[in-house]
Amino acid sequence: MKKICSIVRSFFHHELSGFIILGLLLRIVLMPYFVGPYDISEYQSGLAYFLSGYDPYALHASIYPPLTHFLTFPLLRLAYQFGMSFGFHSVSEILSGTNFTGLIPMMEISPLFLIVWKTPLVCFDLATGILIYYFVKELTSDTRISKLCFIVWFFNPLTLAISSLLGSYDAATGFFILLGAFFLFKSSYFSAGFSFGLGSLTKISPIFVAFPLAAVLLFKRDSVIANASRFKSNARDLLRFASGCAVPLASFAPLVIEYAGLMSSGISKEISIIGGLNQWFFATDTLRSEWVNSNIAAIQTAFLYYPAIALVTAILFSRFFKLDQKSILFSTALFTDLIYFFLPITVQPQYLLWVLPLLVVLLSIAKRYVWSIIICSVAGLLFFLFVQGPQVFLYPLAMFTSLYPPRVLAASVNNYLNLPGFFSPNLRQDLWTIFGGVGFLGLLLTTVLLLKSLWVKDNEK
Repeated sequence: MKKICSIVRSFFHHELSGFIILGLLLRIVLMPYFVGPYDISEYQSGLAYFLSGYDPYALHASIYPPLTHFLTFPLLRLAYQFGMSFGFHSVSEILSGTNFTGLIPMMEISPLFLIVWKTPLVCFDLATGILIYYFVKELTSDTRISKLCFIVWFFNPLTLAISSLLGSYDAATGFFILLGAFFLFKSSYFSAGFSFGLGSLTKISPIFVAFPLAAVLLFKRDSVIANASRFKSNARDLLRFASGCAVPLASFAPLVIEYAGLMSSGISKEISIIGGLNQWFFATDTLRSEWVNSNIAAIQTAFLYYPAIALVTAILFSRFFKLDQKSILFSTALFTDLIYFFLPITVQPQYLLWVLPLLVVLLSIAKRYVWSIIICSVAGLLFFLFVQGPQVFLYPLAMFTSLYPPRVLAASVNNYLNLPGFFSPNLRQDLWTIFGGVGFLGLLLTTVLLLKSLWVKDNEK
């Protein structure tokens, strides 16, 4: 008991305690009555099958990697023991006018389900913020900058929206990528690989970061060590890194294999969703969506060459840049940033949480990264809100409280959908184009800044 009291006292005396409490309160407000509805039925069905002992991939009930189920399973099982129902309930007839758009789910979403579902995400938000704090402290030895970087992450509106409003596990993916970068910074290669392997069980993207990083580790230069000894040392580092990646993937091997098969068979559908690649930063319009959907086979074929492209990029990268503890951080951020240009699946704003924690850490090294953070966060948030319209996120609030009547919600959504645009038939298409274009430019800016940082680091040597 004394130990617990000591821990509690230490927490309240820590300089982050007030910010943590305020950030958690904000998330508690958002968790139960706000949601991005277009994916929630997938979450519910996959978890319902999983909790019932069925294979969610064999039944095509889930489109998410296996670790997401295991992270949420204990909480949902506990809630189930206390009488929480996982059944689906038909939505009120008053909302049927908006069902045809796909913006309002056909099933009611319990606020209790949303709290349970989002609780692990809030934990990852906090864990990422704490890791940022200690990572920056390691880099700068300045607690003031560390605290500022924590605030930039924990109170970023995009971070709040994605984890506490939408309920997306990209918060977990971003944490594992950042954790992998931290261990690379500490030259703990097995732990770094293990982090990327775990991250790949929440979203597939970390493995696409790990692959070029493995090549960088093999070909990295060090002017102090002779060539033969350097290659042996690099090979040992690579083996540790690859072994770390393999352990979590092997532990979930049956589900990983099923999930990979599901993704490969369903990638055409994912690409063709309202224009696929241009759903986000290229923005959807009739001409471009037709072009993408008519060239799905070519896009898939090009993606098959990603390993070769990444390998060549990593070798060239190693040829022109020497790596030290800081530059390995820049290189991790660079390869994470490049994912957005290589992946052939539908790109969505929540994916920005893969790279955002890294950019917050880099802010402590170079202030210019504040522009990348601001541009990507604002563009991603506004695109996220205006794809479906801000009103649609109030769906649970309308269903389970008297604060926002369902009839008013239905009318608001339909009015938004029918607003005429300036350049396109609908205003929302104009907003997609504007905020999508700004966000895409933000990613290009990030790429340029990262290359510039690596070039400066190399010239310093």
